[in-house]
Amino acid sequence: MRIRPKILDILELSKDIMFNEFDENSFDSRKYETFMMANAITIATRQLKFGDGPERKELNKLLNLTNPLASPEASMENRLANVYSHVCLEIRKGNFDPDTKNHKELRNILNDAALQLVKEYNPKYLEGNRNK
Repeated sequence: MRIRPKILDILELSKDIMFNEFDENSFDSRKYETFMMANAITIATRQLKFGDGPERKELNKLLNLTNPLASPEASMENRLANVYSHVCLEIRKGNFDPDTKNHKELRNILNDAALQLVKEYNPKYLEGNRNK
């Protein structure tokens, strides 16, 4: 499940703030807000470029691993949230403990999901860690 507002909401809010609250004298006094909006727009752009492919792949891997009931009519975002709720319950039951057969597979799925989020929100972090 992605922890983010809707991309269009980010872009609309940034546009509204820039057009309604900023003028040519605002930059110095509102530098932080300006950079935050630019960062939000950059993240939204990356998310649009990635599309929902990574989430679909994540959902399919989790469905193959857990076999929960997921309504195909629900949005992909809701299906992913429901599957993660199921995974959390299974984790609490001990079904993904280190000594179980699916532990490594779930760990890989979660690692890939976290890596994808870093690619969307802070790809420079990954560039800095390649040299280490």
